[in-house]
Amino acid sequence: MGSTTESDVRFGTRLARVIVSVVVLTGVTVVLGYGGWIVLTLTANIGGYDPKTADGELLRERLLEWPDRNREVMRSNGRTSLPLRP
Repeated sequence: MGSTTESDVRFGTRLARVIVSVVVLTGVTVVLGYGGWIVLTLTANIGGYDPKTADGELLRERLLEWPDRNREVMRSNGRTSLPLRP
């Protein structure tokens, strides 16, 4: 039986695998990044459950701001203070 090694796989196949991986991981990152906010907003609107953080801020509002806070830290090469945990 012919087993193929990584060097036997054609360049086009490897490129397609990389592209699919990037697209899938980007989608998962967006869904997980904003998914918590979506779930908490739905439960707040439908079920009335709206959790708060230890300092009294709505958790769903902090989750919505979380990606922007992280971007600011990345743009400054980590020189700014880290954002609060959600």
